[in-house]
Amino acid sequence: MTKIKGSTDMDHSGFIQKFIALYGGLNKHTLHHLSEIYSSDVQFIDAVHEINGIDELTYYFTHLYTNLIECKFTIHHVIEDINLSQGEATLFWTMNYKHPKIGKGKSISVEGVSHIKFNDKVFYHRDFLDMGQMVYEHLPLIGPMVKFIKKRVQA
Repeated sequence: MTKIKGSTDMDHSGFIQKFIALYGGLNKHTLHHLSEIYSSDVQFIDAVHEINGIDELTYYFTHLYTNLIECKFTIHHVIEDINLSQGEATLFWTMNYKHPKIGKGKSISVEGVSHIKFNDKVFYHRDFLDMGQMVYEHLPLIGPMVKFIKKRVQA
């Protein structure tokens, strides 16, 4: 069965609702809840890392959130496919974050997409996002060059 609903609709599986709620409140004080939605052998992939196992994932998020002033995920839309063997979903989100060494500590907004596969917990999670939008455009020396290149490619 395929469900295509926005994240504000209540028609998602209970697991997806739990996933959305966890990411909506994720911060350095709630990282102990990661094991409630991720399996012990989870494979997590983003633009710069490939992480295997809940211990590595928890360490990754702990290190990430230690350096952030704030970070907030808003999930806008979910495409969920539930079949008999496993669940699968694509989540469209915006992350707003502040880092003291990136963008002079100002809020940075990043659009992204996560693809997850799950049974009773997520065993596969891959994030797709623009690292230029997230980091490179906000660095003093290379930021202007990255923005210039993006504009040239789009022209």
